Amino acid sequence: MKEPMSSQAPKIPVKDGVLDRRLGHLSQGTSEKNAFCETCAMSAVDCVGHYTYIKLVDPVFHIGYFKHTISILQCICRTYARVLLDEPERSFLKRFRRLGLEKNSLVRRKTVNTMARKVVYCPWCLPTNGAVKKRTADEMERWKRTFVPAVEAQKELGIYLKAVREELNPWKVLDFFRRVSDEDYELLGRKSEFGRPEEYIWQYISVPPVCIRPSIVQDGASNEGDLTVKLTEIVFTNALIKQGLSKGAFTAQFMEHWVFLQLSRGFGRFCDNLSGKRVDFSRRTVIFLDPNLRIDEVPVPEPFYYVSSRASSTLADFRTERARGIFEALGRFDE
Repeated sequence: MKEPMSSQAPKIPVKDGVLDRRLGHLSQGTSEKNAFCETCAMSAVDCVGHYTYIKLVDPVFHIGYFKHTISILQCICRTYARVLLDEPERSFLKRFRRLGLEKNSLVRRKTVNTMARKVVYCPWCLPTNGAVKKRTADEMERWKRTFVPAVEAQKELGIYLKAVREELNPWKVLDFFRRVSDEDYELLGRKSEFGRPEEYIWQYISVPPVCIRPSIVQDGASNEGDLTVKLTEIVFTNALIKQGLSKGAFTAQFMEHWVFLQLSRGFGRFCDNLSGKRVDFSRRTVIFLDPNLRIDEVPVPEPFYYVSSRASSTLADFRTERARGIFEALGRFDE
């Protein structure tokens, strides 16, 4: 998808926009009710909709995978893109395979991460590898101010201040992850047949069909949902970045747009209004999304289910026995 959403009289969705008719049947007023999907040629009753994607000009970090991204960066060399363990330390991977413990990837992941974070010099190419941490702009400014006394005492230290830290932007991280071998990826407790580490970086954004984000027509005007509006902003911002790069604009001119694409958290009805909200006469609950559920079903995490069901059954037994004793004392208990 290349162009932002726009409409022409009489409200015809633009091709390659977020309301493209190839995404499924879109009913906007009476004139569209008899239209057919341009992908499957089915009506609104039979067409289930079709997905597409937005190709980002510049990659961004996926907030859902950010923890895993940092974990991998802490284990690999930022030059050679290999796990910071020499050959003898890699031998325990063979022990995992021999003992049939390759399924226990969490233990291996924590073990490798603990060992690799202690390595300062890469055993393969010998450069220095510092700690990888998430830092905000305010934290970085406070960190820089700690060097002010030293720079004032020795002016020549100022030229080395930038070399003290390295900012790992999505382009650098994507290059590192592409050069990670399948063997090293398995050493990190993951398997390449289920996905590569570069897939943790967002390069494509999925666009859902229009049937699950319908438009609301009022007084001849179309009101789009929050998801459609957000997708429109992403398409428009992505086009501005592409235009700036093609014209050779300065980096600072389109860095603001790149930062905008780096969403910090999820938005939507479930994230803002339903997930983890307090309800009356009950404890805090957590609501999950699952397309396989019926309309009258709510999923519960499996660990919570076992704990709550065990506690509920114990409490129910306690109340039953207590009630039995009270009624027996009153002589009114009847099996």
